[in-house]
Amino acid sequence: MKKDLFLISLVSFVFFIFGNWILSLTSLDEGRNFYATLHMLRTGDFIVPYYNCNYRFEKPPMLYWLGSLSFLIFGISEFSARLISGLSAFGTTLLIYFITLKHVSREKALLSALTFPLFIHTWIESRAYVPEFTLVFFSTLGVYLFSIDRFTLGWTALALAFLTKGPVGVILPIGIYLLWRRDLKFLNFKGVLLFILIGFSWYFLMIYKFGFNFFFKFFIFENIYRFTGTYQIHNMPIYFYPLVILVSSILFLPVFLKILKDFDKRLLPFAGWFLLVLVFYSLSKNKLHHYILFSYPALSVIIGFYLTKRYIKYAYIVGSFLLLILMFGVYIYEQKRFTPKAVDFLKNSEPQKLYFYKHENSAIVAYLYRCITKENKFKKGDYVITKKKYLRDFKNYKLLIEGLEFEGKEVLIKVE
Repeated sequence: MKKDLFLISLVSFVFFIFGNWILSLTSLDEGRNFYATLHMLRTGDFIVPYYNCNYRFEKPPMLYWLGSLSFLIFGISEFSARLISGLSAFGTTLLIYFITLKHVSREKALLSALTFPLFIHTWIESRAYVPEFTLVFFSTLGVYLFSIDRFTLGWTALALAFLTKGPVGVILPIGIYLLWRRDLKFLNFKGVLLFILIGFSWYFLMIYKFGFNFFFKFFIFENIYRFTGTYQIHNMPIYFYPLVILVSSILFLPVFLKILKDFDKRLLPFAGWFLLVLVFYSLSKNKLHHYILFSYPALSVIIGFYLTKRYIKYAYIVGSFLLLILMFGVYIYEQKRFTPKAVDFLKNSEPQKLYFYKHENSAIVAYLYRCITKENKFKKGDYVITKKKYLRDFKNYKLLIEGLEFEGKEVLIKVE
């Protein structure tokens, strides 16, 4: 087992953590999360999240708390922020090993655990300062603990998942357990009590401080409205997630034929896990690619069951080559990005009047740690960050910085 765990640790470092510092912060999520974490550290207020001098009610604080701890240990940097996701991915890989070891076999446990880091999607999300992988870790931990009848600890894990992303961190793991075991033994009084005390602690404080405004914004707007489509910003077709999964698991596409041809009944609990997550998020009107991450642990077990040591060996050779190409591409792209160039310029010039126009770059807000408002009217001498396509709205200006970002070219101008 020691050799297995060493191999898993080594692979996880390479595929989840190494090089996470190459790319500077991205907008919107990373910048917002980084700012909120930095604000907690600088103010000492670890209850109320802020971004750009406004309350940030959209996300619970677990990522910010873990990020603050990482900042204190390793310093404030992209590496220490993204390390949270990388370690969460590593922890999830270990859980896949122990789940498969318990319910299948040791040989399949190693193959299943080694499958997970070869999902291309995980390479990206484990290097992003977003809460998704932390949610996957705590949710998977809850499922594992429930599956071995450690219900009190399982509820504690779900409380942490609830503090990471909200109701989805509880609903899906419990749904998976019910599909798996079809009993109510998990309704342990001590465990449920701990869940309420830990999981609801921050929410009670926020509701006490902000009342219905917070309750509506987080529970209704950010969860119910997003799921039902009352509020739509990421409207994707029903087949969006199957496509994401196919691309992510490209190294294992030949194995899918074996799975369909000779499905083993021992994998039924994992098939239920995978399908529940897939159907749940496919029914949601708002879809983002990283929502589907929680299906990958189950898919890893299913795929790993049919792998041979020879197959996984060659998969890692190809995967390492693909990762190297991806990291090299990211390095080249970083040299052309707008954000690092703009941040260097703005830190040196320190303009008093800096605004956004029809656009927002949260990474710049985070790096400068200053409030930048959106405006529509400007005066001579104002500095403005916007997309290049909006330059047509300005008559007299001086172009200071231009560069690439994921959503298109961005510019920094000075109004003349």
